[in-house]
Amino acid sequence: MYNEIKKRVDATDPKSENEIRRFLALESRKGETMKHARSSKTKQILRGLVLVLFAGLFGLYVYLRSAEVLDPSRIDWLIGTLIAHRGVHDNENGTPENTLAAFNAAMDRGLIIELDVQSTKDNQIVVVHDDDLERLLGLAGKVKEYTYEEIKQRNILDSDQAIPLLSDVLDLIDGKVPVLIEIKNDQEVGEFESRVAQILTDYEGRFAVIAFNPYTLRWFRDNEPEIVRGQISGHYTVSEEDKLKGKKPRVWYERFMLSNLLVNFESRPNFIVYEIKDTSLARIRWFKELNVPLLGYTIDNQEEFDQAKGYYDNLIVNTVDLK
Repeated sequence: MYNEIKKRVDATDPKSENEIRRFLALESRKGETMKHARSSKTKQILRGLVLVLFAGLFGLYVYLRSAEVLDPSRIDWLIGTLIAHRGVHDNENGTPENTLAAFNAAMDRGLIIELDVQSTKDNQIVVVHDDDLERLLGLAGKVKEYTYEEIKQRNILDSDQAIPLLSDVLDLIDGKVPVLIEIKNDQEVGEFESRVAQILTDYEGRFAVIAFNPYTLRWFRDNEPEIVRGQISGHYTVSEEDKLKGKKPRVWYERFMLSNLLVNFESRPNFIVYEIKDTSLARIRWFKELNVPLLGYTIDNQEEFDQAKGYYDNLIVNTVDLK
């Protein structure tokens, strides 16, 4: 390039070699300046793309875990008194869990009642926690494999109490205290939820439905939006007892999504019910950012109560002798 420029310059206007070198240096600096400008522009574009990507991921994160905030007047009852887990029960002394006797004991103390519902073989909605009947009735098989007529023939744990129908429980409570109704459905969502909703239609007391399954809550969101709904979640560990019964842990990505409430985009819960065991303070604060009530489950003794009571809006308890 130097020789070409020298020939061109010598043919038109004689110049010294120093002038030629200055000319080349100037051209080189111009090239470097343009190269630097292009590099800076590329970096700006990349920074912009990264910002857009992070903004998109943050927006997706907010969307996935968002809750539906209700007017406080609709759910302030959730934090009024402690919540009696399956009623105030003593399985060893004649007041078994999820029975009329346990619910009467809860009402006597003015506590919110938490209960579980499942379907029998003949489509009756019964109040019982376990999906099999071995522990409570000594029967082999699952609740859904028996008719209600068969189930009610046996009393629970040698007491005088039988597994009740949801309709009978609601007739007993009759609006005296609020009720949390956990819907336990391992079948296709829709038909069972519809039958529960039908029973609840004419009930005039304060209540809410809760479930681990976000698609159960999605059904209520779509079909009964006026019913208050709460998303239950936790760490999704499987106990050794459940493993012996053949229950398998969820795959890792399901546990991740569910335990971090990243399927809220389906259920859009009005409150959260979360496992207290091994739940960090940082996670509790994280859930509080949803701006809906946060309930903790399950308190078994005074020590657990003392540790949890300052961090949750209310607690679900197995013992009511707490200070």
